[in-house]
Amino acid sequence: MSDRLIEENDVSIDEVKEQAIAKHMSDIKVMNNLIMAINENIIRFGRTSNVHDQLLDLKNQVQKNKDHLQDWINKI
Repeated sequence: MSDRLIEENDVSIDEVKEQAIAKHMSDIKVMNNLIMAINENIIRFGRTSNVHDQLLDLKNQVQKNKDHLQDWINKI
């Protein structure tokens, strides 16, 4: 009986982990899309853009957030 409960709990824990990973992988996909859009803007408008430096800062912040989230997912 106790083995059966442990197995059932393991399955539910695995399901919760999979759901969390799926949700956060979706978040990472959005962050990747944002980074790609920022890169496209920087390439298209270059240093002449009045937001060039701000975009570089934003890109770095998003990249750091993405890396932290990816590390957290890897620990699940």
